[in-house]
Parts: sequence; C-alpha cells; structure tokens
Amino acid sequence: MKRVVPSAYAAFLHNRLNPTGQQTQTGLSWRGFWTGTFLSFFLAIGAPYASMVMHASFMALDFNTPGAIFLFLILIGGLNVIYKLASRRVSTAAVLCAFAVGGFLFWYWPINDLDPHSPSVVFNGFLVLSAVLNLPLTIRGSSLALNRSELVLVYVMLLIVSALCTMGLSYQLMPILTALFYYASPENKWEEKLFPHLPKHNIMVDDGDENRSFYEGIESTGGSIPYDAWVEPLLWWGVFLLGLYTCMVCAAVILRRQWMERERLPYPLMQVGRAMIDGEEEGRLSNRLFRDPVMWMGAAIPLFIGSLRAFSRYHVGIPFMNLNWAMPFPMVRAFVNFALIGFSYFINTQVAAGIWVFYLLAKIERSLLLLTGMSSVQRITYGVSDLPFMAYQGVGALLAMVFVGLWIGRQHLGAVVATALGRSSGIDDSDETLSYRSAVAGFFGGLLTMTVWLWLMGTKAWVAFLFVVLALLIFVGITRLVCEAGLAAVRAPMTAPDLTMMGLGSQLVGSSGVLDLSLAYIWSADIRVFIMAMCANGLKLIEAMDLRSRKTVFWAIVLAIFIGAIGSCWTVFHIAYEQGGINVGNWFFKGSPAVVYDQALRNLEKPTGIYWRGIW
Repeated sequence: MKRVVPSAYAAFLHNRLNPTGQQTQTGLSWRGFWTGTFLSFFLAIGAPYASMVMHASFMALDFNTPGAIFLFLILIGGLNVIYKLASRRVSTAAVLCAFAVGGFLFWYWPINDLDPHSPSVVFNGFLVLSAVLNLPLTIRGSSLALNRSELVLVYVMLLIVSALCTMGLSYQLMPILTALFYYASPENKWEEKLFPHLPKHNIMVDDGDENRSFYEGIESTGGSIPYDAWVEPLLWWGVFLLGLYTCMVCAAVILRRQWMERERLPYPLMQVGRAMIDGEEEGRLSNRLFRDPVMWMGAAIPLFIGSLRAFSRYHVGIPFMNLNWAMPFPMVRAFVNFALIGFSYFINTQVAAGIWVFYLLAKIERSLLLLTGMSSVQRITYGVSDLPFMAYQGVGALLAMVFVGLWIGRQHLGAVVATALGRSSGIDDSDETLSYRSAVAGFFGGLLTMTVWLWLMGTKAWVAFLFVVLALLIFVGITRLVCEAGLAAVRAPMTAPDLTMMGLGSQLVGSSGVLDLSLAYIWSADIRVFIMAMCANGLKLIEAMDLRSRKTVFWAIVLAIFIGAIGSCWTVFHIAYEQGGINVGNWFFKGSPAVVYDQALRNLEKPTGIYWRGIW
C-alpha cells in the first residue's frame, strides 16, 4: 500500500495561517540581525571565557543550551521590555540613552584600560550602542523592540552558536592541533610512531618551540603569539568544516518536512523556546511567561538549591546539598539535574518509559557480560567505552534506526531529489529556508569536499567516503533522537572514527588514514552538541514565521556559524596564550588530545583486520 499524506491534511499544512499573525506584523528587519549578531557573538566569547577563566558552569555543553536560554530570557524579560517602554516617549528614550552612556563611562573610565577581549565589555558596549541607536528610532516612531519572527531569528542564531562555542568545536580544534608536538616524549612514542604518518599537508600547528607558548602562556615562555604558524592549518580546517556544516544544515532542511509534517515529531527541546516566543504579545510590555506564577514556583526550587550550593563554596557555614548518589554494583549512579527534569516534562510518556526500560536492560546486559567474562581486546574511547561489544551493538541499532527512518521517508526524499532535478514532484519548497535544489547540491557538495579533503591528507578515497557517510548517518541518528525523544544530553554509543578504524581494522584503513581519522575526533568524537541537531530543532520554530522571512533564516544560520566558530576559537586562542592552556583546562588541553594520539598509536602498533565479532 502506498504511503501518502492525506490530501486534506496536506492542504491544511500548505494553507494554514501564520500562528504569529500577518506578515506585515511579524516580518523580519535589520533589528533582528542587530540583536542576534551581538548576542551570538557574546555567547561565542562568553561561554569559553566562563568555563576557562571563571571556572563556572558550562553554558553550551549539551543540547539543553543553558547559555542560549539565559541570554534569550534577558532579551525578552529585560531588553525588549526596555525598548518597548522607551518607544512610548522620546524623553524616556533620551533618559535611557544618557543613563547607558553615563553608566558605561563611569564604570570603565579611563577607556584606555578597557580589555577588548572581556565578554562584559562586549555586552555592555552592545547595551550602550543599542540605547544610542534606539533614540533616533524613537524620534521616527519606531524602536529596537523585536516582534515574534525576529525573536525566532535571534533564538535560532543562539542555538547554532551553542553548537560551536565549546564542546562542538573550539575546545576540540585548537588543543588537538597543537598537543602532538607539546606532549611528545620518548615515553609515549608519539614522535617515533606518529610523526612519520603526519598528513601530507600542513594541517597541524607547530611554532618551532613545541607550542610551549600555547600551553604555558607567553609570559612564562617570554615569547610572542606565533600567528603565522596558525594561518595555513586553520585555512585547511576551515575548508573541511565549511563542507561539514554545509552538509549538516542542508540535511536538516531536507528532513524538516518529513519529520515535522509527515511523522510529526514533537521536538520537546523547542517547547521552552516556543513558550518564550509565544509569550510575546503586541501591546503588552512584559512577556506572558513572566506573568505566570507557576513558572516562578518551578524556577524557585532550582534557584534556591543552586544558590545554596554556590554560596557554600564561599562560606563554610552554609551547608552543601549533595545531589549525587552511587551504588558500587552494578555501577548505578543517581543524580538530580533540574535542567533534565524540566526538559523531561515535555517528553512523551511512552518514549520516557522506553528510555528507562532499555537503560535498565543495558545495565543488566552489562552485568551479565562482566559476570561471564566476555570481553574484547579493543578499547573504545567514547560511548560505551568499557564494553566494546555493547558499543558495536548500540551503534548498529542507531544505524538501523536511521536506515528504517530513511526508508519510511523514501517518498519525501524521492520528491526532494525530483524537485532538485527540476522534475514535477508535487512538493512545494517555498516554505523552506532553502530550496531543495540548493539543499541537495549543498549536501552532496559538502560530502564531496570532506571526502576529497581526507584523500588529500593521505586517506584512501574509499575509506574517506565510507567514513564521512558513517559520520553523517550517526549525526542524523542522534539528531532524530534529540528531535523525537527530547534528550538534552546524549552521545553516540560508538563514534565514527572508532567504528571505521576498529571495525574495518587498521590494515585496511592504512597508516596515514589512521592518523587522519584520529584527527577527526575534533568534530565527530567527544561531541555532545553539534549543528545538525541544533539546526533541525531551530527549524521547528520557523512555523511561527511568514513564508518570505523563512528564507532569511538560512543566512542568519550562516552568519551564526561564522560568528560562533571565529568568536569562540579566537577566545580560546587568546586565553591559552595569555594564561597557558594547561592552566585553564586540564581535560581539553591535556586529557582529550592524549586520547586522540594514544588511540592512533594503539591502532598503528597493532595492525588488525576486520573485527567480525563486533560487525556481526
């Protein structure tokens, strides 16, 4: 039986009215880009600064994106209210402008002492510029206050930046590119075993002094920042990452209609953003969300406990509330995470029950494997690291889920390809952020770019292609889990580099390929948040936009990718050279790079063939 969308429902999807109002009321303007650009840049530099310098909470570690939500709450609960209030009278806007400029000068005077790399200076500078800009707008009868479509634009940009500013890119890229030369020693045999297999082109960073300034700081080494050593490697990696992120965004666009309108996935993580955006009402100063007493009752519990835990670190008389418990066997840990509790509220009860049941079954299986002594000589780094058999089982199930999903959506995918080729397909892509022709071309163009890049570095062409395809399939699978189950924290049971190198064996992959795929840990291993999932979730919110504005969202996503990548990498770069990488983050500047090169060394020292026990 042919599976099709009922004609009545298809007509409803095509003709339904915009839930946020008419286009004239909710169209996009430069105001959304102004606010989105500055808040995105602040998140890009503020998230790594908070964890590396302040040693505070991670703002963009997982899919729950606390940094993006926090900044968006400031926007709808503070900035937008002030802009609306100032727009009522020119005198109010003038007072706001004078107060912002005067406060900035009072706090930061003399200006010569300003640190341009400080996130607080950037944010406060944005507030001053916005207050100054808002004055002439108010005189002309307008303001910087954002409508719902513009709020969607800002939130999507913040989501994209969250996927890049810490775990998704900057914390991985720069330490891994430099660690090989700094930590190489006779004991770890990196120089002896790995240096002969370095990529054919200069994609690693070596400043001639073992990158000591990057890890120990320029003050302790007495050197200067070697900008020249970074130019060529970052250009090479920029080409690869551009292909990767193009693939991810295009895949999210291609799958949007299938997941959202045909399968009707719930997108639980976006319920928070939708509630904040829908609470914005025309003619009202405050957002409806902040007028809901239930919201304040729910927020009071984690605010009180979190504040108590924070204050206890500064005063010994304040009790510390422990929220973690553990059982020695079978290694069951329990902890209270208020963010996960909040997001779990939006998860379908059947999905939530399934997560619990299969988690317990996995624990039982793990215990049985340990009791029976079934083990593997392989060492999996990320995912199910202690039991390779379960890692292969898990990634096999993930890939099977992806293939089944693609088979179910074969009609839609076929229509997308037909539309891209200019044939009649009965599908309209006018409501997409990107035309299907551009999306299909971008996806395969990115796929080709990554494959050729790996081939130029010394990887066999067929291995490079297979690896890139496996990585993208795993990304699609995790994205599907996030969109359907609303998992705020999830990682693949086995990464694409491990699956390729250990599943196929280092003999087939080749010596150069082993090191090249080990470097792929930068973007496909210890990654707890990535662009495809954030983009797919963000596209859920474009339902609240008029059709013409949806096309603009694509360019906002592109802008956010560049802001997130450049801003966060520059911050990590600057902090590392100023304070020394080993002084600001032990795992990212030592532990994570060691995992990459130790894994490459193990695969090179003991060449293996296809691991049939894991594959089958």
